[in-house]
Amino acid sequence: MDTMEKKRESAFLKPQNIILAVLALVILGAAAVIISMQFNPTVAVVNGKKIKRSELYEAMYTEGGKETLEGLVFRQLIIQEAKKCGVTVSDEEIDAEIDTVIGEHFMGAKEQFDSFLAQQGYSLQMIQDNARINIMARKIVEADLEISEADALEYFNENKENYDIPEEVRARHILVKTEEEALEAISRLEKEEDFAELAKELSTDPGSKDQGGDLGFFPRGRMVKEFEEVAFALGDGERSEPVKSTHGYHIIETLERKEGRAVTYEEVAEKVKEEIRGEKVPLLIHELIERLEKEAVIDYRD
Repeated sequence: MDTMEKKRESAFLKPQNIILAVLALVILGAAAVIISMQFNPTVAVVNGKKIKRSELYEAMYTEGGKETLEGLVFRQLIIQEAKKCGVTVSDEEIDAEIDTVIGEHFMGAKEQFDSFLAQQGYSLQMIQDNARINIMARKIVEADLEISEADALEYFNENKENYDIPEEVRARHILVKTEEEALEAISRLEKEEDFAELAKELSTDPGSKDQGGDLGFFPRGRMVKEFEEVAFALGDGERSEPVKSTHGYHIIETLERKEGRAVTYEEVAEKVKEEIRGEKVPLLIHELIERLEKEAVIDYRD
């Protein structure tokens, strides 16, 4: 049974975060002339025609274009401004930044994060350097960012439905391919076979079978429609007949529920301010870079 999957779109891949992933290509391209004079081996041979390493680096540099060079310029502007403002970043802050990315985009699985880096050709050092710049930029703009209680309360009232606690149910299921298999499983349950053990034996849902089919608590909108409607309609301890969805046939048992309720501003005040900050900071960083670029003396040389 698939739940709403978290996208693995790393924060390090967004343009506003001053990516280093492709910026290394500029350095390589700039070094191409020196390399061609000192050490320029053949990297491929096509029907007898040699392609030299200098050609590869030149192509990489050309394809990176002005945007890549501007990324390095923006990075240097942030470093210089941080030094001017006395902003520093500790190794612990960098580790925390990366841990946040792993938690939000890789469901906390460091091995998946490491695999992603390997597939994309990124080194951990590149990611750490990128995190350092991101944190620097945030600290610079957050130093002057103040969120008043009035602004936070207004934001809360405009987005109140996002903070109210929704009704949730905890359910478990056995997922099989055919209705016949589902009916056979129900027959075995009616003979008082253990639901959890049967889920481990029969269920085709890799995400829950090892937990005896237990999906934990979930709100409306998380599961596929057919599953959700039945799970919320059942009473605690009740079991369904076979329920067909795009995944197959489910036998659903609702275990318990949590009633939803409205929350007060006081309960979520800090969360509201953090979300406002999260919306404002990227815009402020963009404005910061624009300002620094206008104030700086930058000599682009082709």
